[in-house]
Amino acid sequence: MEGRLHQAQHQRLHLRVTRIAVLGSGGATALLSAVLNEDPDVDTVLRGDDLKAATSGTDLVIGPWVENPEEARSTAIAAMSAGVPYVSPSSSPDVVEALLDLTDQARAAGTLLVAGVGWSPGITNLMVKSAAASLDTVRKVRIGWVASSAGSLSQSALSRAHGLLTGQAMKIEGGNLQAADAGEGPEPVFFPEPVGWRTLRLARAAEPLSLPASLPDLQDLTVQGALMDPLAEGILRSSSMLPGLGSLRSGAVSSKLVAIAGKVKASNQPWSAVRADVTGDRDGREETLTFGVVDQLPNLLVAPLIVAVQTLAAMPDRPSGAYATEAVFDPDDFFARLAYRGVRLAALQRT
Repeated sequence: MEGRLHQAQHQRLHLRVTRIAVLGSGGATALLSAVLNEDPDVDTVLRGDDLKAATSGTDLVIGPWVENPEEARSTAIAAMSAGVPYVSPSSSPDVVEALLDLTDQARAAGTLLVAGVGWSPGITNLMVKSAAASLDTVRKVRIGWVASSAGSLSQSALSRAHGLLTGQAMKIEGGNLQAADAGEGPEPVFFPEPVGWRTLRLARAAEPLSLPASLPDLQDLTVQGALMDPLAEGILRSSSMLPGLGSLRSGAVSSKLVAIAGKVKASNQPWSAVRADVTGDRDGREETLTFGVVDQLPNLLVAPLIVAVQTLAAMPDRPSGAYATEAVFDPDDFFARLAYRGVRLAALQRT
């Protein structure tokens, strides 16, 4: 890992990205723009919602953190029409699915679209890809995340949790993609300290939509999530637990629930975490490999995008088409660059 980190640092010194457009608004967008502005390899960062300005003379467009697939499609199509690579940070499975459906248009335009560049999906996909490289086959994947709603991105964390812990989730059982209610099946899961044991529930996720393409023997895949503050999480999930509110998941009811959760949350724990357990065969024996990452939420949201920008800038021949994170990036290189930014992958020992 140390050698790869030195290589990543050496490559970074030779990168040159002239102009990057960052679309959208909100705390995470502002933080991403600020970090990019401090990067000596970036000359100009354009921030806002002006698609014409974003696709005029830019080297890369980073899409907005949105849950609306039509909004994401429109920004991606604008970038592709201008021949500009597009990276989406949205964790919404609806958005990821809509963007992956644009692969023919991206190839026709001769440009690249990468969907789901974040921590889940994103880091999780690369954890699974890394584990799969050490196994002969992969049959089962379990992904878990826990998000802190403390700090400057509190509203972003609460909105994300509401969008992923309510509604219909997809999972893979017996090799088949199946729908189930998000929030079901509470289960205790251990994360590296200082997070420790947390009760996770089935979450809406994009990983079941993309990972099977690279794992032909995959039979089971589940993604679970939780907030660090159980009280805030319970308030957010009340839209699916109370009769008559389930159909009002978006709009005024959702906004009010997020606002209430933001006022009553009791935990100041700043740490968020993600974990992936990958089970398969190696040399004729069953084996499970487990990876985890613990950091503060701003780093988990922004660092994968910074690494994606650096990696794409360093690619001599970028592919054209629409892809998920694991189809574009090499895990070793990606995690080495993440480590340089302070987000470190840990291999967990099972006991």
